Amino acid sequence: MTAITPDMPTMQLLKIANDNHVGAIQLSEQDRAFLITILKEKAQDELEYGEEVEFEKVRLVRRVTGAVSIFFEKDEPPKPAKKKAAAEG
Repeated sequence: MTAITPDMPTMQLLKIANDNHVGAIQLSEQDRAFLITILKEKAQDELEYGEEVEFEKVRLVRRVTGAVSIFFEKDEPPKPAKKKAAAEG
């Protein structure tokens, strides 16, 4: 089991979040919520407005408004581009 503590570096916490996201490790719901809370607090303290950090499939963003978001990339195949219907005329 992976121990999560507030004094861990941000990149290490992002790695744990990524490993959980891709299924390399499994965190309990409580540990996952704790990890997200710590990441958001660290972003508030360490990132400048508009700055973001990324580790593989996880991105931690501090928006220019000061709000913090965490994004998890989905494993979906790219969708084919839609063709515009030719105008009849």
